[in-house]
Amino acid sequence: MNQKQTFDKAVKAGYLWSPKTNVKGNSNPAYENMTQVRPDDVVFAFASTLIKAIAIVNGAHYSMDRPEEFGKTDEEWRKDGWAVPVDYHLVDAPLKVSDYMGQIGPLLPAKYAPLKADGKGNQAYLFPVPEEMAAKLLELLEVDLDDIGEWQDEGRVQDIASDKSIDDTEKGQLIKARKGQGIYRKNVSDIEKICRVTGTSNANFLVASHIKPWSKSENTERLDGHNGLMLAPHIDRLFDRGYISFEDDGGLILSSQLPDAVRVEWDVVQKAPRIPFSAAQARYLDYHREVLLKK
Repeated sequence: MNQKQTFDKAVKAGYLWSPKTNVKGNSNPAYENMTQVRPDDVVFAFASTLIKAIAIVNGAHYSMDRPEEFGKTDEEWRKDGWAVPVDYHLVDAPLKVSDYMGQIGPLLPAKYAPLKADGKGNQAYLFPVPEEMAAKLLELLEVDLDDIGEWQDEGRVQDIASDKSIDDTEKGQLIKARKGQGIYRKNVSDIEKICRVTGTSNANFLVASHIKPWSKSENTERLDGHNGLMLAPHIDRLFDRGYISFEDDGGLILSSQLPDAVRVEWDVVQKAPRIPFSAAQARYLDYHREVLLKK
């Protein structure tokens, strides 16, 4: 998102904004892209030659006149626009993209690129960013995918907190379940007694880990004990990131992308007895293997 001088005001207001058409009344993809974003989409906020923030979309787009705080304009075409609600997360060290165009340039799309070859922003608003380019930008910004996931989850927690159809008790349970706590942990530990890799049985050293991630689950799934495993912390990290999974018969699956050094240093060998999962657990494991396991 090329925000130029409107960045500070947009951050305070919590939205993206662009006109719907140009001075001739014509639209273009950079305006229409505002209508294509969806909750949880990640937006790189570019202003004054720098990527200053990462914004997480938290709602649907809507029509809105040009914000008064953006300053006056005599151009009527600029008053009718699109807005997208977002949560901004300022980065620790804004990225001057022109200093890294040797790495970023080859990843730019051939059409509708957000940046020029010299690292300056193109004259429009919202552009799609290819997956490889997004990964490179996150690397240069030193932002981890776990950070993105945390920010996305924060938005979902806010949605739960403001949902009037859910009573306060259930809200508390759902929010605690995000961290593997509360009633969710009890529900999981009633079914799973040990870490299925290390064999650890002391609950003080086990994490209640969702099989289908909390962020991708319905509220009932977020509290379902069958949607969870009790895992040693390092095994939980591998499972959460898709470096391991399990067969329905309880056998450990190692991703081909799990580095050998990590496998050896962390002693990732199944020491616990192989116990088949229930049909209810297998349904969630099927999702984990199909969607999360790194092939």
